[in-house]
Amino acid sequence: MNKHHFASPVQNVFEAQETIFVKTTLTLYQLDGDKWNPIEKSFSKPYVFFKDNFYESDFIPNSELFNLGPIKELVPQRGEFIATAARAGSRFFIASGSELFEYEIRDHYTRSYHNMSIRDIYIEDSLKVILTYSGIFVNDSIKLKSPIYSNGPLTKIDSTYYIAWDEISEFFPPDSTHVISDATNKFTGKARKLISWKGDNYAIYTNSLVKILPGFELEPIHQGMEYLDLEGTETGLVFSTYEGYCLKWTAEKLDTLARLSTKIKDIYPIGNRYLLSSDEGVFEINSDGTDFHKLANTPNTVMTTLDDFNNLWIATESGLYVLISEFPEPILIIKDVEFNREALLLYKEMLYVGGVNGLYTLNTYEMEKSFIPNLINPIKVPFSERPSFWIIGSFLTVLGFVIGWLLFRRNRKDDLLKGLDGKQSKWSLEAIKIKILEEKILTVESLASSLDTNTVQLNRNFKKLGTTPGKFLKKIKMEQAKELIKKGEDLEEISKVVGYSTSFIKKELND
Repeated sequence: MNKHHFASPVQNVFEAQETIFVKTTLTLYQLDGDKWNPIEKSFSKPYVFFKDNFYESDFIPNSELFNLGPIKELVPQRGEFIATAARAGSRFFIASGSELFEYEIRDHYTRSYHNMSIRDIYIEDSLKVILTYSGIFVNDSIKLKSPIYSNGPLTKIDSTYYIAWDEISEFFPPDSTHVISDATNKFTGKARKLISWKGDNYAIYTNSLVKILPGFELEPIHQGMEYLDLEGTETGLVFSTYEGYCLKWTAEKLDTLARLSTKIKDIYPIGNRYLLSSDEGVFEINSDGTDFHKLANTPNTVMTTLDDFNNLWIATESGLYVLISEFPEPILIIKDVEFNREALLLYKEMLYVGGVNGLYTLNTYEMEKSFIPNLINPIKVPFSERPSFWIIGSFLTVLGFVIGWLLFRRNRKDDLLKGLDGKQSKWSLEAIKIKILEEKILTVESLASSLDTNTVQLNRNFKKLGTTPGKFLKKIKMEQAKELIKKGEDLEEISKVVGYSTSFIKKELND
């Protein structure tokens, strides 16, 4: 954040003629690079704006006001003042309380589920589940009554969904759950993760690794440590511990693959090799433990994943990093955010990263094709060959204040939004309904993407229309289900079309 200084108090800021202007009590200034040049023109009223030409005003019209409420903690002043805002490229200016503040917009990611600590993200074609310490949310419109929090990932084994949240519950989308009463006991500790391996089910708990027998009888495989992650691989079950062990069990023997001086929080298999996330960084090891080396010096690493472009994403307790082939070291992408274990998911081209303050979403295709090249082209760094064909490097830190979501904020003169036809026109519920049905949109996030916006802006605009995206999407889908039922369509097929379970459809329509 940068504070600009003038000889008299700042009145307002606005965009005009492809640049930024600031009106103070005495003078109108125009931005030229990093300098403010005074305009030789006299004004008798306190505020100045531009529409075809400069005009004066005794007050700030509602269309020019900027709502400081959602970001008041980012503006270093006491109290809430009338504010105006303007943007030039990545530079974002806010005039408030007789001061002018400048921020750098970071528009390469969006954030949703604000102020919630994200524990896991599960997405498939007709189901999206965001698991948090504050609740579990389905398709952006349903909050499960139970469990009331999550402390582990949601896993689908065959056609059954399991939620590990200290206990284990079966989940019946979209809104029903059932606690499995025998899923935990005194020797197991708290449930953390379930997986399927070679036709059998296994789970890690805080105090044990177990095989799950019919009737959910638990057979101990390993005990005596605190367990953090479990993965099924071609050569065996690989699991890690708080004590820094990476172990492999083959149903015949137990091998120690690695021992670190700190806890190993996550295991990410890639072919016959594994990435180990730890407080000391990311380590790479082969399946028999004979080749072991440090890959990235990113302290307090919690999880890694590889995207379709062979870029390695590294979530840590202090930010998100990426490794690409052009750079030898990881470089920060999202700074000063504490990310959680198990809360990193690549789904199609979208990367979802769960932090203690919300869900961060990045488009890996856009990052690879546009954002990353624009950052690395000006940088002259010697190329360093990595030891494995898939290993990638990193790119320049994006500096500035974390207000990327402000990119889409435009409370401008006509309060207009980008319309469905690409022209400037107000959104209408009828037009959005048509879009939902034509494009078979099932989630709020997909609707936001289709409308070329983000979920934060989408919620704001729906509020102006008297509803929320989740409620409206549900209403449209239930109307669609009712019409399909009238046509004699099978309920199972209707469920696939609208993205809700048959039991949910029956309940909603009966009500």
